[in-house]
Amino acid sequence: MHRALGLTLAVALTATGGVGLSAAAASAAPTASTAPTASTTSAPPTTLTPGDLVVYRVGDGTSALSSAATAVFLDEYTPQGTLVESIPMPTATSGQTHALTASGSSGSEGLLSLSADGRYLVAPGYSAAVGTKKVSSTAAASTARTIGRVAADGTVDTTTALTDAADGNNVRSAASANGTDLYIGGAAGGARYTTLGSSTSTELDSGTYKNVRQVEVVDGQLYASADPTKAGLTIGRIGQGLPTTTGQTVTDLPFDTAPSDPYAYSLLTLGNGSTPDTLYEADSTAGSVVKYGLVNGTWTQEGSVLVPLVTGLTANDVEGDVTLYATTSGADSTTGSVSSITDDSGVGGQLSGVATPIVTAASNETFRGVAFAPGTVIGTGGGITPPSVKPTITTSDTALSAALGDSSNETLGVTVGDTDADASDLTATATSSNQAVAADSGITVTGSGASRTLSVTPVGTGTATITLTVTDPDGQTGATQISYGVSADLTASARKVSYLSGAANASAAVDAGDGYDFVGDDESDTIRLYDMSKSGAPAATFDFDSLLPDGNTEIDIEGAAKHGDVIYWEGSMSNSSSGKLAPARSTVFATKVTGTGASATLSYLGSYTGLLSDLVSWDEADGSGLGANYLGLAASSADGVDGHDDSALNVEGLEFASPTSGTAYLAFRAPLEPTTDRHLAMLIPVTNYTALSTAGNQTATHATFGAPIFMDLGGLGIRDIKENAAGQFLIIAGTADGSNTGFALYSWDGNPAHAPRKTGTSLPQVPTADNAGSWETIVSVPEPLTAGASVQLAQDDGTVDWYGDGLTSKTGEVQGLQKDLLSTFTYTPPTPLATSVTVTSSAATAAPGTAVTFTATVSGPSNDATPSGAVTFAITGADGSSVTCSGSATAPLSNGVATCTLPAGALRASGSAYTVTANYAGSADFAASTGTLSEKVAGIATRTSAAVIALLPTTRSTLGVLGAVVPSKFASQSLAGPVFITETGPTGAVLGTQRTSVNGLLPIIVGAVPGGVLPVGTSKVTVTYAGNEYYAPSSSTLTVTLKR
Repeated sequence: MHRALGLTLAVALTATGGVGLSAAAASAAPTASTAPTASTTSAPPTTLTPGDLVVYRVGDGTSALSSAATAVFLDEYTPQGTLVESIPMPTATSGQTHALTASGSSGSEGLLSLSADGRYLVAPGYSAAVGTKKVSSTAAASTARTIGRVAADGTVDTTTALTDAADGNNVRSAASANGTDLYIGGAAGGARYTTLGSSTSTELDSGTYKNVRQVEVVDGQLYASADPTKAGLTIGRIGQGLPTTTGQTVTDLPFDTAPSDPYAYSLLTLGNGSTPDTLYEADSTAGSVVKYGLVNGTWTQEGSVLVPLVTGLTANDVEGDVTLYATTSGADSTTGSVSSITDDSGVGGQLSGVATPIVTAASNETFRGVAFAPGTVIGTGGGITPPSVKPTITTSDTALSAALGDSSNETLGVTVGDTDADASDLTATATSSNQAVAADSGITVTGSGASRTLSVTPVGTGTATITLTVTDPDGQTGATQISYGVSADLTASARKVSYLSGAANASAAVDAGDGYDFVGDDESDTIRLYDMSKSGAPAATFDFDSLLPDGNTEIDIEGAAKHGDVIYWEGSMSNSSSGKLAPARSTVFATKVTGTGASATLSYLGSYTGLLSDLVSWDEADGSGLGANYLGLAASSADGVDGHDDSALNVEGLEFASPTSGTAYLAFRAPLEPTTDRHLAMLIPVTNYTALSTAGNQTATHATFGAPIFMDLGGLGIRDIKENAAGQFLIIAGTADGSNTGFALYSWDGNPAHAPRKTGTSLPQVPTADNAGSWETIVSVPEPLTAGASVQLAQDDGTVDWYGDGLTSKTGEVQGLQKDLLSTFTYTPPTPLATSVTVTSSAATAAPGTAVTFTATVSGPSNDATPSGAVTFAITGADGSSVTCSGSATAPLSNGVATCTLPAGALRASGSAYTVTANYAGSADFAASTGTLSEKVAGIATRTSAAVIALLPTTRSTLGVLGAVVPSKFASQSLAGPVFITETGPTGAVLGTQRTSVNGLLPIIVGAVPGGVLPVGTSKVTVTYAGNEYYAPSSSTLTVTLKR
């Protein structure tokens, strides 16, 4: 029974906060470069030695590793890392003996196990010849999945080759209770049962948990680990005991802090009981071996030891002292090392310390799983608790990220302790493995007592291992390690940059008050609370997997919006990138917000999983009003459609139509519409969105939809949409497919009839054009949205290699080094739209003595918003006079219209025709423009007659002028008005002008031309009646000849 407790597991957990595993380790552990290198040659197999290690090695060192089938060896090492022998697996099929090879570049394969009875090693692989291309993608029917059994004497049995396991995907692990009843796990087909020599198997879990990693038998029970983002399982039991039939229930182990990325694991009994009470798991994303203890029925985290990229793990206990061996296969799964860890903290103790590398893989070879040799007895502590290691030092996280140029780089909490000395008497120091990244001189551990703070000044980009050492007054030491990473200086890319650490898949953000935001993650579905003013890890984390209808199966959160005190989180509704249906992604769930800022919390309200089905049915039934199936949503979401194709259905944004509306917009990254010419982005209003997910996990209420809104974003799809309280929207546009380029920021006024407009705010490709994140989150929309305002956006940096180590969050970067870029940009509005001004009058020809209203209509493009701002009117008569509108010459626009009213009598017949000029000053969105109108005044016509009276017709004599003004019709209004007498010489030059007038009673003109004005010869004298408010001007010209 005790042998059954040796279970291997490799899980990557995030070690946070006050847990610190207490594993004793050498105070000066050798680096991987100083560890022995594995040999590729050995003597013929001999009997394996109990207590030795056996490592699953891929590659013979002769050629570079690739995705092709590669030779597999089981290498036996002493506990100190000395190679004993190598057992080759068959590389060709002959009769009943099948090949057992592995992909040269897949680090998730090769999880080795020791059978529960301690008699056999059990190894997975492919019945494929060396060199078979892309072996993990082959069909199991033609390339069977092999289970190898190796006995204590080195005998290899590969007669078990399954044509129905891990079809088209990685085979990862194999296990057995007795060497005859076999289990196999893979990325497809779940956990399966078979027997030695068989060619088929039975799927145990009815296809629910497909992405299985390590299967293992411990204490008469079958366990499995899996990728929790794809399989809905971390580490759990499959059925009861050792199942052999389908339909088994899979039960996740109850963790206080669930493993984030579990691979191999080991279950041991360190206490007085007869069942496992301690679990060690290899958590690749956490970059650590993590310890859990069973406390009151819950697996409670009890510390960790740093082992970056760990996947393989095995452990054994000798009277309470546990020795662990962990394997890694490197950043690209083509290298590897074996490290040893000692945990003498006993049952319930905290694991800490430093892993000691003991073997490094040779060139063109890689390590996968590790197990103890057959015959090894897995012991139990029997309740023995060895003396605590003293002193101890732990950190609040296993990693610390930084960036050059970032003034808000994080620090890390450090806790020291000693059973025999006061914490204030302990000395804590730290050193770096890479002085070019973090120099020792720039590392400080400050503070006194148990709580200290680690600060690191970055020097250059890259990664380093920081070793922290605590020394007590007696000279005894304890140590732990963290991963440290420094990214490039991006301060020139925006007004301000900072980083959200601890994850790298930001997909949505919602204001939590006081500068904090809830940030969604499209990989883990975890919601994190961040201080958005600086770089740092989350202040709080929220995980609702246990309440969601599909558990921890990935929802792919891509949108979030707040309505009142409820935040709605929207899944993408897309297929996987391989085209497989992903029903859980059609989930919307609701959470209630309590508190603000750092104290804000979320509570689960409910969910709805039928949104995709409702959308497709609505489209097929012509719900859009554009024709049945006009949008083609059924085809876009069909099985086999790559979820990142520009014709695939993929939602990436969510926002309410207004702050008070219950209608929410689903913003589509894809498909672009229409199906015949895919170039328009799309919003679809869900008119009852708030009724779908606030009352438990309901299925009765279905979604209802409004007319789709199409947007020309230059051929791009929508990556996020957010509105301010004033109803102004910002939209991030990006490629509709998976290329993640061409990002642009658009503004929109919220009117479905108006087109969004591209702003002048550019979104850079950072860190570099060929290593750039994806702008997918609008953090805030300033109010009002004006030039110079701050706009904060976040990138989804799941594919960014921040540190030049070849790792991203999707390819094994330590979780604490994962981060998303948070950038604040200066808002530059769109280029103002061209406008035109049309001026009209209430009277085409104004009647004298009446009021007149002029109307200026300012127009922009036909599919855009109505211009706002003001118009200034200028009114000038033909005679040079000017008239001002009642009240003010400047009038505000209302729905694009401004008016100017002139009181009765303001326009005079004497002005003849007036020019009305309307000057539109423009606005942030619309360019200035001018319009004019000629306004005539219908005065009573007049005729002026006159004569020159010359008693002495000489140049020096005064000439009399006598005339009259006669109206074309008699009226009661007076003819009073000015009269001008103008003299023009023979050459046409004006020689002089005199003014006189006519009175209202008798319109007689009496005037004179002064002597000396007219020259000798023929001149002209023009008598002009200027008119008045009611009478139009008229004139008469006389010829005068003077001889002397």
